[in-house]
Amino acid sequence: MTSQRTSIVHCAADSYRPVYARLEDMKNVKLNLEDRVSWQKFQHVLTSFASDYIDLIAPEQTLFKLEQQTLLISFVLINNHRDRTKANIFTQNLETFLARLPIIGVRRVALELLDLNNDEVILNTEFDLNYVPASAIAPISRSEKVTSALVRGNFKKIANKLVNRAKAWITNPEVQQNFQKTSQIVVRNPKTALALTGEFTKAKFIAAVNWVDTFPWEEWVENRVAQQKRRHDRNLFKAIVEDLVAFALIAFLFVVSVDMLSVPSVNLALLPTQHYDQALDTPTSRCGWSGLNKKNYICLSRGMSYRQVVNVLGTEGVPLGLDKRFGDKAVIVSWQKGEEAMNITFREDFLVAKAYRNLS
Repeated sequence: MTSQRTSIVHCAADSYRPVYARLEDMKNVKLNLEDRVSWQKFQHVLTSFASDYIDLIAPEQTLFKLEQQTLLISFVLINNHRDRTKANIFTQNLETFLARLPIIGVRRVALELLDLNNDEVILNTEFDLNYVPASAIAPISRSEKVTSALVRGNFKKIANKLVNRAKAWITNPEVQQNFQKTSQIVVRNPKTALALTGEFTKAKFIAAVNWVDTFPWEEWVENRVAQQKRRHDRNLFKAIVEDLVAFALIAFLFVVSVDMLSVPSVNLALLPTQHYDQALDTPTSRCGWSGLNKKNYICLSRGMSYRQVVNVLGTEGVPLGLDKRFGDKAVIVSWQKGEEAMNITFREDFLVAKAYRNLS
């Protein structure tokens, strides 16, 4: 059976995803180039690879052709670039790259480097790939079906499936039985439930720590740096504008978050003179319940009127006599209840001195 598929890529280089990201996405995907979706995906991946050599070739003018299990790839040199060393390095890296791709139904790759200005072929080479027949394609997994449905826009269908699965899981007798068993353990033996919860949390924490320890952080950082470098090489002005917008957005969110979490400030100079409530600023409010006790005695202060003292102590006092130390009009008034007694001196109806004694 003879198959032929030809296409030339015309798209902006800024829209290509990083090559490493595409390889990560395609670890478990077989590229059957007879399939239209796989063919387009292969073009995008290979053009992303070629965009790393934009100083040598023009990725957007790459020509792809598949005929009789032979893949023809033609790249166009830019500015009459005839550096054989760079061209050889590019072809070697391309061969290694294609060998890593899970391509189905391709035995040989024919590579050409063209000079359109002089209408000549600068480099022409061929190499073989590990042939994988189309029958080796595994059945589409459930996750791949879900991803394909999402790509096609069947969001409602996927949502309905997820809801139905959730309902089936909730109404599953085995799940209900396990939930009931767990509830009984929690109610009857809380210590065992706490111990099991602790073991589960500990296992998850250890797994998270192991993941952090084994994650290839250096490679991840290098890939991110290389991605940003390629983005700046393709369109420096656009990349700088995008970076400034992202930085401004992050700064705005940071300022808003700090403003929301900070304590509101109060300008005391703008407050009116009587900006507080004086309802509780009375001796009765400051002291305890009315009564003759040591707490209310301590609450009495100089300058309080006789009526205020009566409201605090709860009863009228008994005059004892004059106190010459505070003037001719100073009167000593006594309060007594059980074994507690107070003597308070008033001058012109205001408290000037006080004394307390406990007869016990």
